[in-house]
Amino acid sequence: MKARDFTIALAAAGVAMVLAQDAYPQWPGYHAWPYAAALALVAAVVLGGFRAASPGHAIALLGALIILAAGAGSGLLGPDTETVTSAPGTVAPLPDAGAAAFFPDVAAADIARGDARIIVRRRDGGSFELGPGERRYLAASELSLEPRLAAYIEAHDAGGRHLTITQPTNPAFLSPVVLFAQKVEVAGKLLPADSFATPAVQRQIKAFYFSRDDSEAARMHGMAGVASLLFAVDDDTGHLAPGGIGFVRSGSSAMLGGVRLGGTIGTYPALVVCAVPYGPALFIGGVFIAAGVGLAWAKSDRRHIVRKS
Repeated sequence: MKARDFTIALAAAGVAMVLAQDAYPQWPGYHAWPYAAALALVAAVVLGGFRAASPGHAIALLGALIILAAGAGSGLLGPDTETVTSAPGTVAPLPDAGAAAFFPDVAAADIARGDARIIVRRRDGGSFELGPGERRYLAASELSLEPRLAAYIEAHDAGGRHLTITQPTNPAFLSPVVLFAQKVEVAGKLLPADSFATPAVQRQIKAFYFSRDDSEAARMHGMAGVASLLFAVDDDTGHLAPGGIGFVRSGSSAMLGGVRLGGTIGTYPALVVCAVPYGPALFIGGVFIAAGVGLAWAKSDRRHIVRKS
C-alpha cells in the first residue's frame, strides 16, 4: 500500500471513530487517555501526509483533521455522561448544555404508559420537548431520555376520603410519584424502595417494588406474573401499625394499617446528558472532505480522459 493510500485509510478510520461518538455517546472510553492518544496518533500521520498529497487529497485531509480535533476536544474537555433524575414538577439545571430541564407533573396513566415528555429550555429562551426514543443536540451535548422505575401512589382513609401524600426527603414535597431511589435488602434480596407519609392520619409508609418475575412475591401472595408493591405502614410512634404490611398489585388497592393504599407501577423519565463532538465542526470537516474528494476525483477523471485521447 502506498504511503498516500495508508494516510487516507487511517484518516477515514479516525473520522469513523469520531462519528461513533455521535452514534454511541454513552461509552465512557471516549473520556479516557487511550482514545485521545489514538486520535492524536491518527492526526500526526495525517499531518505528515500533507507533503505527498495532491490538492484534492490535502483538502480532504484538512477536513479529517477538523473532525479529529472536534472528537478529541469532546473526549478530553467534555463532561462524563450524566443521568439527571428529578421528581415531577421540578426543574433541573443543565449547566454543560446551557439549559434547564422541566420535569412534568404526571397522572397514574402517564406512569403506566411511560410516555412522559421533558421540556428543555435554553438560556436564550428557546425550548423544545423531548420524548422517549428521541435525541436532541445542544451545543456539544446530546440529550435523551431513559425510563426509570416509578409508581403513582394513591391513599384514602377508612371513610374513603383522599389523603395528601408528602415526601419530606423529595424536592417535590407533595408529589404522589415515588421514584425508588433507594435499594433495601429484604429477605436476602436488594429491592427498589422508597418512603412517603400521609400526615392527615399520621402514617409513615415504606414501599418496596417486586417485579412480575419475582418468584418470592408470587409465592407469598399468589401474584405470579404481576408487578406489585409491598407496603409497610408505621404509626406516629414509628412502630408497625396493626395490619400495616401487605402486598398490593399494580392498579389495585388494599386497606393496610388504617390507610387504603394503591399504586400504579410504570416508568418516569430520567434525562441522559452526553458530551458529543461540536456539530458545526463536524459539518465543516465534512464539507472539506466532500470538496477534496470531489476535486481529486475530477482531476483523476480528467487525466483518464486525456490518456484515452
